[in-house]
Amino acid sequence: MLHVFAAFLTLQFLWFFFSLGVITVIPATISMYAIVVEWTKKGIDLNIWKSFFETFKFYFRRTILPSTNLSFVLMLLYMYPTLWSDMILKMPQTMSWLVLFATSLILLTVLSILPLIVTSHLRGGRKLWKNAWITSISILPQVSFIGIVGGMIIFGSLLFPIILFTCSGLFAFMHMRIWQKSLKKLPSDFLDQCLLKYNYR
Repeated sequence: MLHVFAAFLTLQFLWFFFSLGVITVIPATISMYAIVVEWTKKGIDLNIWKSFFETFKFYFRRTILPSTNLSFVLMLLYMYPTLWSDMILKMPQTMSWLVLFATSLILLTVLSILPLIVTSHLRGGRKLWKNAWITSISILPQVSFIGIVGGMIIFGSLLFPIILFTCSGLFAFMHMRIWQKSLKKLPSDFLDQCLLKYNYR
């Protein structure tokens, strides 16, 4: 138990430290998921610093543009906390529902693209996003459950920021376990298109 606790604490610290630059949140999160994938295959290990840092460097160069855009959005939300809700309320009702629906689809796709990035040989692009979208629709109940848990963690973190620091690694571990089990329900030809590094059949 102490070994597992120390491993998750180390992972949490690395993720938090490498996310301090704001534009480094995306590569730090991908690195955390990459470590969790290794844990699900080889067992939980404390010696993760080198693997985390190498993965972080690899994805930092490839995610600099989306990371910068995310930083801009987070800065706007921090400066204007009610910006999103004000925009929705000023829209016609039909348009606001369409925006909320599109946002939900994007969030569901993101919940599938994170595991795909660290388990697939695909290196970004339209095909990766397409496969992530198909996966999120195919295992919608599981992805929705993951999204609800993630939303609860984010909401709780707004009240108690320590929750984000203590639960992000556990959430990533739970996310990967559920996602990996759910992949067994998908057709073999689709899994072949995803170019997965591991066999989930």
